[in-house]
Amino acid sequence: MNRKILTLCLGALLLFSCDNTKKTPKLYEVEGKGGSVAYRVKYISTDSTDLKHSIDSLVKVVDLSISSYNPESIVSKINQGIETTKVNDHFKNAFATAQKVWKESGGFYDPTIGVLVKAWGFGKEPIQPISKLPTEQQIDSLKKYVGFEKVHISNDDYVKKQSPAIQLDLTSVLRGYTVDVISDFLKSKGIENFYVKVDSEGIVLGRDIVNNTPWKVEAEDPYELNNNYQEVILNLNNESISTDENYRRVWIDGNGKRFVHIINPFTGHPMTGEMLSATVIAKTAVESDAYSTMFMIIGLEKSKEFLAKHPELKALLVYSDQNNEVKTYKTQNIEPLIVAVAQN
Repeated sequence: MNRKILTLCLGALLLFSCDNTKKTPKLYEVEGKGGSVAYRVKYISTDSTDLKHSIDSLVKVVDLSISSYNPESIVSKINQGIETTKVNDHFKNAFATAQKVWKESGGFYDPTIGVLVKAWGFGKEPIQPISKLPTEQQIDSLKKYVGFEKVHISNDDYVKKQSPAIQLDLTSVLRGYTVDVISDFLKSKGIENFYVKVDSEGIVLGRDIVNNTPWKVEAEDPYELNNNYQEVILNLNNESISTDENYRRVWIDGNGKRFVHIINPFTGHPMTGEMLSATVIAKTAVESDAYSTMFMIIGLEKSKEFLAKHPELKALLVYSDQNNEVKTYKTQNIEPLIVAVAQN
């Protein structure tokens, strides 16, 4: 009898020990690439199941939906005039956010600038400098194919364009939307602590409970137009962050003139204003992604006015003043999140 009790106790102890080990949370890191999008994920879980294959598949599906760099994507097929191309939920979700920000920006943020993007040499990755700049006559002829009001999604999920020449470019929300899709997937797995990063877009939920520290997120704060920059370290929780800039995706002509990838839909020219970078914190990454691009286009003063009306957004705007000195504007609500500034 005593032997049976001892055996039962030992069995229960072993069962408890195995179960306790199984439930110990661990930090996992996953990296990968789907099409034109590279991602990095850190998450805390008690489940050791490898999630890389699932995340890779999700990223590829998004890339095949809204990436202008993928010739097989839905948006590329629509741009090619393949009328039998139906849109999926990913396309509709990204399109809806882009449409919302387009309206809020007064048309400065416009995903139909595809013809202008290509005309200035920014239609492919890597960027390909053009040998001859487009003339004003050529730009004017292309501007008639720009305007988000000229595009809509029909009830049967087909994109209708006023002209076949109109080119959609959803690149400004591609990475942010990808972040949100990965985030939703992790939540569906019961994961409550993670950091997802796609290029300069990211989302944070919870904290690093293994090391008992907040997730630390870096945002670049350039102070010279070269490789020198500062990294602003922020502590975020259940928030998304995106940065857009005009000092990396550029090409320089033989005279040393810089051409940036952000196009003004009204002038048809690359932006030449004072904005150097815009970092935006919002609830979703697709929103922070779109707003960071919008702020780069509308400029400092209009961005400040918009932010004053939208206290749910947090922003760090870097600009060049009249003396060509780099300055920073921060909303008050972002100040508590900044924990350090590191120079590189």
